[in-house]
Amino acid sequence: MAKEVTVLALEGKFLRGVRLAMSDGTFSRQLSEAWSVDASAPDKAAGADEEGADVQEHASAEADERDGKGADSPAEVPPEGGEDEAASDAEILAHALHEAATTFKTREFILSVPLSRLLVKVVRVAVDAREDLAETAQEEIKKISPFPDEPLAVGVETVAETDKEIVAVAAALPAAAAEDISAALAAAKVNVVRTDVTALGRLRAFWPQICAKEGVARRLVLMNLDDGWDVLVLDDGAPVFLRGLGSEAHTPDELARDVTLSLLQGEVSGGARPIDDVVVFADGEVDAAILEKLAMFGPVRVTETAADEFESAEGVAQRTAEGATCDVTPDDWSSALREARFRKRLIVGASAALAVWLAVMGVFFGVPFVYGQMTARQQAQSKRHQPAYREAKGIEKKLKMVQAYGDRVHGALALLKHISDELPDGARLREFRYSRDDSVFVQGDVDQPTIVYDYKNALFALRNDDEEETKLFPGGVTLSGLRQNKFRLDAVLKEPDEDAPVSKRRAK
Repeated sequence: MAKEVTVLALEGKFLRGVRLAMSDGTFSRQLSEAWSVDASAPDKAAGADEEGADVQEHASAEADERDGKGADSPAEVPPEGGEDEAASDAEILAHALHEAATTFKTREFILSVPLSRLLVKVVRVAVDAREDLAETAQEEIKKISPFPDEPLAVGVETVAETDKEIVAVAAALPAAAAEDISAALAAAKVNVVRTDVTALGRLRAFWPQICAKEGVARRLVLMNLDDGWDVLVLDDGAPVFLRGLGSEAHTPDELARDVTLSLLQGEVSGGARPIDDVVVFADGEVDAAILEKLAMFGPVRVTETAADEFESAEGVAQRTAEGATCDVTPDDWSSALREARFRKRLIVGASAALAVWLAVMGVFFGVPFVYGQMTARQQAQSKRHQPAYREAKGIEKKLKMVQAYGDRVHGALALLKHISDELPDGARLREFRYSRDDSVFVQGDVDQPTIVYDYKNALFALRNDDEEETKLFPGGVTLSGLRQNKFRLDAVLKEPDEDAPVSKRRAK
């Protein structure tokens, strides 16, 4: 479920916006604002004078023609006074939509439209035909549509259900009634996510006042708010008839006549089921003559709307939050929304791809440059530290020399002493050669050749006096020659190199 719901309600001369936000598990109003969309300006009135008579004549004729139309068809959209007037209407509405987008910081809204712009029909189907409800609603709307060839996006919402039948409200927004809105949406570059019916939002908002009188089976509700009179009939709390009479002024007789014709043509007349409660909502005081005429339908009570002018828009927002299914968004608006979202995703994707490409190029070209700079800096530092390095190496060399001369364990005299001490009886040492840190060469003669092997093993077994675990000749002792009682021995002072070829290793 969305955590925010933003609704724009087109109500007569105003565009009212409300945002609800989730708080503690419930939706509460976060922001509300209203913008005027009244196109009656002095500069436009002058241009309309030439056709004023014709327009009035046309409006009166169409008002009369309503008597012969179906009860569920909407009141006619007021005729346009000319291309300049229509353009002005769209421009004013576009400006209001732009201001709403700026205020609410979004370009996607839920739009609410009045009944006077809609084709509305209450549909009844058997419970077993539940799956055919959408198709039935489409057919019923086509029957009352003055544009039979126009494809309509029909919204359907179930309002009551019994063991035998399902009662649903079906509605559609014709292109002719939405032309100015379409132009304004395109000019303001905003999109509609869902389109709801303002009257249903008002029912949601005013429900406590509507049901204040208990024990009522059939109730007639009339609302005279910003966009003219709306007529609704509720049976056991469920709407079974809805019609907008339009924003033109009604005399008491005209209103009574329109309500009567609506009820008769909508097959909800009080003959079979009387109206027990007539509820009238109005912004201001209702004409006593009108109340007198309405009393012919049943007991009348007037309920003034609260001072809050955003209740209708908030009712639509609450309906959306509660999962209302009636959506009369035309197909071209839905297509514009999909295209806008696709463009947004495309721009975001392209931006991300560009950022990745720039990062890759930065790595591709930047890393060699950075490493070059780092190498140059290291070379400069090495050159700067080179004299100190040479000096340190010289001192290290001298220290090693001193340590070598001070090493009595591997010195020539110490090794000569060890070799002499291990010399067996019957053996005589003839030659001793010493190679510092490398090896010792011993040559001599013996009375018995076999004692040379004992002498070799004894030398290899010698240990360092300072470190008992370390042999004196870790590289091994090799008998390199034994002829005519003469022998030669090589004693290596270094451990054998494991990586050296086998042929070059000394045998132990």
